[in-house]
Amino acid sequence: MTATTLTDRARSDTFFSRPPVLDRVLGHPLAYLATTAILLALYGWTFIADPGRVAPTKDPAYYTWRTEVLLSEKPVKLLEIKGAFDMFAGGYRISAAVIGAFLRQVAGVASLQMTVLLMIGLPVLTSLLLGAFAYQHFRDPLAWHVVAFATGALLLTPPFVGYLDNLLTLFFLAAALPLLTLARRSWAAGITLCGLLVLTGFTHPTTLVIFCLTLGAMAVVRLILGRGNLRAVIRDDGPMLAAAFVAAVLTLGIWTAGIWGRSASLSDAALPPPYDSAFFVERLKAWVAAMNPLLNGPLFLIGVVGLVVMARRAAKGDLARISIVWLAPLAGVFGFLAGLTYPYYRFFNTTLSWVLLVGIGAYFIARAGLDAGDGGGVGRLVAVAGVALVLAVIAYNFKTGFDVSGWNKPEGGWLSAVERTDLDALRQALVAGDRDRPVVFVIDDEPSPQIWGHTKLSGNTSRYGLPPGQIDQGYLYLGSFENFLADKPTTTGDATYDRVSPALLADAREGIRRSGEDPIVVVADAFNPAGTNAKVASGEAKGPDTGDTDVWYLHDGTLSSSGSKPPGGAPGEATAPGGVSGALHILRVLGGLALLMLPGVFLLRWCWPGATWAEGIAMAPALGVSLVTLAGIAALAVVRGPFSGTVAAVSVAGAIALAAILGTVAAGRAPARS
Repeated sequence: MTATTLTDRARSDTFFSRPPVLDRVLGHPLAYLATTAILLALYGWTFIADPGRVAPTKDPAYYTWRTEVLLSEKPVKLLEIKGAFDMFAGGYRISAAVIGAFLRQVAGVASLQMTVLLMIGLPVLTSLLLGAFAYQHFRDPLAWHVVAFATGALLLTPPFVGYLDNLLTLFFLAAALPLLTLARRSWAAGITLCGLLVLTGFTHPTTLVIFCLTLGAMAVVRLILGRGNLRAVIRDDGPMLAAAFVAAVLTLGIWTAGIWGRSASLSDAALPPPYDSAFFVERLKAWVAAMNPLLNGPLFLIGVVGLVVMARRAAKGDLARISIVWLAPLAGVFGFLAGLTYPYYRFFNTTLSWVLLVGIGAYFIARAGLDAGDGGGVGRLVAVAGVALVLAVIAYNFKTGFDVSGWNKPEGGWLSAVERTDLDALRQALVAGDRDRPVVFVIDDEPSPQIWGHTKLSGNTSRYGLPPGQIDQGYLYLGSFENFLADKPTTTGDATYDRVSPALLADAREGIRRSGEDPIVVVADAFNPAGTNAKVASGEAKGPDTGDTDVWYLHDGTLSSSGSKPPGGAPGEATAPGGVSGALHILRVLGGLALLMLPGVFLLRWCWPGATWAEGIAMAPALGVSLVTLAGIAALAVVRGPFSGTVAAVSVAGAIALAAILGTVAAGRAPARS
């Protein structure tokens, strides 16, 4: 039985009638392209209007420097840059950096715009993938459009904005959802599913473990509902469980053995901040409030109830089982009830199920309203009211999502205009010097438990000011400048502050010792908004006697030195890394993106030969990016050198060739399998 037969049978999984005219309009390829274009415009317009903007929120700073390290250093450097308490460690969470490197090398995207492109593309493609998953079971174009818009709006809520690794993981899992059913009859779908789960292990292994456990729970539910029919469970769920098991074993082996010649601990995949339970509970409340529970809660419940009813009336209940059981990770949100302390709110971005169920609830209302309108009269009013309600909720979710995330605020990004000017000046001064020389940033702020966040953000942002080849030489010191010169930590009485300061000093000492070079000490206004160094960093007060220590002061775009010779590089070298502008550059970006997605067109024919426009418009790009990313990771495992243009070209060419071969084989077999 082919995948086409499976999707044809799924037509019975709904109990709504559908007007053929509406089907033809919404099911036309132009309609799918229009929805895609609208979502891209909603997410991307602010960056088109202001091309110099950086990505919103603070976390993109981390992914920016990791990509630059991959481009300029041996990849093992990503494993070696850890910092005190391993706060900058990532282990083999490398998918985002590899995709970023492809965007830089193939599409010519500038360093600061790389994360912008990811933050636009990932939520849009993820929402389209969820729409495709809904369409796979409902076979109703309206479901595709409503779910895409509804989930696209919710992906602007705090669990997803800025958390690129989490969002990228959910993107891979969204692409995997349709394959859970297709894998029963198609070994090609099973292999593709395994590949997507392996990529999840390269992105956020904690979420991979949670998802694999969820798949096991889905099988248990099938066993219970099937009254203990183990043979049916093995037949129907065995392929997806086998794919998950292989992916989990491969992930463990890759992290343990080390594809770059060095192993990494899975503990590097997640480092919770050292805050108390009260902080995590308050953050949880803020996240929940941003999700508009009074509006989306009813849609969520309608989605759950509707799927349960549909599953009881239809021959299969895969959509209901997958969507509802994948809510299980949200149990982690309630850890505070057991007296546990960890970031409870982060469990909201371990699953897409709650987002999907809100979208399905919106679809049920819209479809029921339209069906009621077929009879005319009062029914038409019901139809208008139902559709208007859904559109109003989606529009409000978009509005509040943009507001809460600061999406449309130019100053809401991880790098302000002033900070960018300062760090560009620093890079110009460093670019002509010794790339092995350590750079220690002296930072400070008011003592509080949140000093951890200030420290981590300063460490990630400051690396933007380091030129290629020197990013691994960045270090931090938290506390007064005088104490740093005296080689002693700063204590304030705040537990977190007093724990972080000596650890950063020890880390900087070790880095200086390893380099064998005298450090450059940078006192930047950007990293001293308050505290003991604020006036010195801003230029309002003169700094202390620095002796033989080479100290650079950075504020208002100017760089001064404590020595007799002011720092400075060759003229014209202060530009941000990468990127040109103009029409030719735009064409290169578009051509590069098309090239990265091209393998998916062929691969889709192999793993899902019966895919329609509704299913393929997002699945093909997702498969293309996924295969290219795996090819890039494999290439780095072989060369173990910088991600050069040659590495990128060979990886893309290999991915296209492999996908074309598989697609050709699938096309040749199609007549025999139909």
